[in-house]
Amino acid sequence: MNRETPSGAEAPSLMVAKLLDQLPALQPDKTIQLDSCSALEWIVVRTRRSVYDIIVLSGEAGDVMVRGGSLFAAFRRAKIVGSIFGDSAVKLRSICVGLHLEFWVDGKSFVTSRIQAVSRYGPQGREELHRLTA
Repeated sequence: MNRETPSGAEAPSLMVAKLLDQLPALQPDKTIQLDSCSALEWIVVRTRRSVYDIIVLSGEAGDVMVRGGSLFAAFRRAKIVGSIFGDSAVKLRSICVGLHLEFWVDGKSFVTSRIQAVSRYGPQGREELHRLTA
């Protein structure tokens, strides 16, 4: 049985192809995989509308503390789902420039505006992090 496409509408495969064409090219130097992060590593994510501070608790599980944007004035425990384009997860437990970041706080999903820059601070950034959060 063939599914009919309403007049003027595109076939689903053509729609997917157009979405993939719009997908920004992922650049390895602008992507952070959480499982490569050590505990208490600090990541700063700048989106079109906000800046988020993220402290990694468990990179493998995606567990973090997040602060920033208009909703999180103080650090909150969260789980990073990954970077998404549209409604689909593109890279699980990752933060990719050019995509949106999805995370869960208190059982609710939050999606940021498009990520414009990421910065990663290892052990040398922890003293600065402690100073900022004290």
